[in-house]
Amino acid sequence: MRISSKLKFVRRLIDRFYLWLRRYPLNTRFFIACISLCVVPLVLAAGIVFFTSYSREMDNYISFTQQNMVQTSNNLFGRLMNVRTDAIDFAYNSYIQDYTEAYGLAKSSVGRVPVTEELVHSVVGRFNSTSDSAGVIILSTDGRPCYVYNNQNRFYMYFYEKSKAGIMQNVDSSRNGYWHYATPEDYYLKSVDRYAPQADEPILYYALKMKRLIGDESVGYLIMTLRAGVLTELFSNLDRDGASTIYLLDRDGNVIIHTGEDDTVNRADWMEYLSSVDSSDIKVFHPEGMLDNTLLAMKMEETGWYIVNVIDGAVLSRIALNSSTGVITLLLIMMVLVPCVFFLLNRTMKPPLWSIVKVLNRVQQGDFSSRIKDQGCDEFAIIAQSIDEMSGRLETMIEQIKSSEKQRQELQIELLQMQINPHFITNTLNMAAWMANLQQQTKLAHILQSLSSLLNRTLRSGRDFIPLSEELDYIRWYLNIQQYRGIASYKLAILLDDSLLDCLLPPFTLEPLVENSVIHGTAAGRTSLTITIKGFRTKDIVEISVIDDGCGMDAGILERLNHMAQTRTNREHSIHGIGIANVQKRLQIYFGEEYGVSYDSMPGCFTIATVRIPVRVNETDETKEQGKGWENVPCDDR
Repeated sequence: MRISSKLKFVRRLIDRFYLWLRRYPLNTRFFIACISLCVVPLVLAAGIVFFTSYSREMDNYISFTQQNMVQTSNNLFGRLMNVRTDAIDFAYNSYIQDYTEAYGLAKSSVGRVPVTEELVHSVVGRFNSTSDSAGVIILSTDGRPCYVYNNQNRFYMYFYEKSKAGIMQNVDSSRNGYWHYATPEDYYLKSVDRYAPQADEPILYYALKMKRLIGDESVGYLIMTLRAGVLTELFSNLDRDGASTIYLLDRDGNVIIHTGEDDTVNRADWMEYLSSVDSSDIKVFHPEGMLDNTLLAMKMEETGWYIVNVIDGAVLSRIALNSSTGVITLLLIMMVLVPCVFFLLNRTMKPPLWSIVKVLNRVQQGDFSSRIKDQGCDEFAIIAQSIDEMSGRLETMIEQIKSSEKQRQELQIELLQMQINPHFITNTLNMAAWMANLQQQTKLAHILQSLSSLLNRTLRSGRDFIPLSEELDYIRWYLNIQQYRGIASYKLAILLDDSLLDCLLPPFTLEPLVENSVIHGTAAGRTSLTITIKGFRTKDIVEISVIDDGCGMDAGILERLNHMAQTRTNREHSIHGIGIANVQKRLQIYFGEEYGVSYDSMPGCFTIATVRIPVRVNETDETKEQGKGWENVPCDDR
């Protein structure tokens, strides 16, 4: 316990010391650090010795690299020429040309012809004897792969269509063939029964047209491939002490292969140097700074590619440092002093900086409750206090916006709900008064009974969503009332699966659509109307259609109605009744703009109104109890 208490005490003292240092600005801290070193004379003396040794090592290394680059270029050129020789032999082989021409002229849907034994012997015999190539790909004139062979006999290589089109275009524009390389994004490997894993290295290839010796007629394309990994051994002798990295670049400065672990290059800077290299003579580009990288480059004949050797100035500096004992001793002393001082500075800057970063990340993700609570007196503390104040104000503003938006939506839905119920109730009461004037007491009793049930269910509910079965009760009561008007006879057919009866939807969603069918379906003097309600479920979406065989709508009205359903234009919806416009707005407020009502119709035949909503099912016992005993009884059977 005593040791733990002492450690805590020491920790508190250290924290207070760090807090005391943070009372001063950053520039003052760095100034004190620089004064505390007091090693400027020693650094100058060590620098003179170091840079002298560095210059000597650089001269020796450049001389060694130039000799090896010439040898490597010759070996690489010879290897590529072997590939070119193989490609030319294959391209002018009569058996290969005959097979490629026959394949290109095949009219079958597959477009294949049997591979001849002469073709197989010509290819396999060449690869098994003198060829250094990795494989050959033969394409017809329209780019179809006629024959693919790989020297390793493990998989076949195919180019993607985009890459293959680029190869054919480059070959057509060249006279003596085309040297290039393909990355794993340009090709894929395929075995007999499955796709082989994608390779990590590029593939070098030489592509040319296959032409007849007589007549100069083109019969296809031939691509001779060579794994880039085969060439890396040619560069291994340049890696001396790890200070040199060799690159093989194409004409545009893209890296084909390289030695070493780092393949990150600044090609924009390189191309400024490579543009002046136009021969196989080696050019040396010295760095602007003393310890920067040195670039040696030469251009290969035939291919137009570049061999670039980068001498790492940092690695070479370590070599020079090892060759000078005095420099090592001085640097060891500095390596002890400098980290201690800058570690102290880092401890005063890193924790508050990371605290600010963490809180800003949380704020970016939407969490405005996080606080930094920095107790320092420097610039970091000022920034932290500003961020805390900003986060607090943003948190308050967002809560106010959320509360206002929720109240706005609740008020809008409430107003819409209050708007639709009186609309139907007023129409029903007017009709009941009309029936009373005719003194039809029995019919009036049925009408008032249906109206009483409807009002009782509506006033008792008080819910934003009801089961589909309750909405069907609204429709039956409404049509019972309409039957007694004597204008037309109505028949209701409900073709719904029982599993859909528990689906929830806003009250008075389907009833206004039925009301619209009754009003407009018998407008042309029709004496009967059949209304069918169908529905189906697709995954999490329910679509319910109200179909009538009434007068229908012409194309202009239908197009206008569907357009208004998508744009939610209240003024245009009013021509078909306030109920339909209300249904569309309520559905989009509840579920989103991708849901709502769509229409289809044919004049004189039918009208279909389809409601599309997400699946919502009330699983409470109360709802299940309400659903017992409901039946789909056609209206005309009552």
